[in-house]
Amino acid sequence: LAEALKENETLTSLGLQSNYIGDEGSKALAEALKENETLTSLNLWNNCIGDEDGKALAEALKENKHHTSLNLNRNNIGVE
Repeated sequence: LAEALKENETLTSLGLQSNYIGDEGSKALAEALKENETLTSLNLWNNCIGDEDGKALAEALKENKHHTSLNLNRNNIGVE
């Protein structure tokens, strides 16, 4: 999925809620978000994403100026 997102030219919204993608999945998505220019909304609600992976996603979004909505509710991300 992450590899497909890197080359995606049409998908603007993706809902992956309750898929428990965990560490590996969220890191792969973070890398894809750095390259994707069409996705504007990503729902990662309830996916067992931890602190480090939350930071990786945040860093990816610093590079992606197209993304406007990210749902990380019910994950294991702390306040840092």
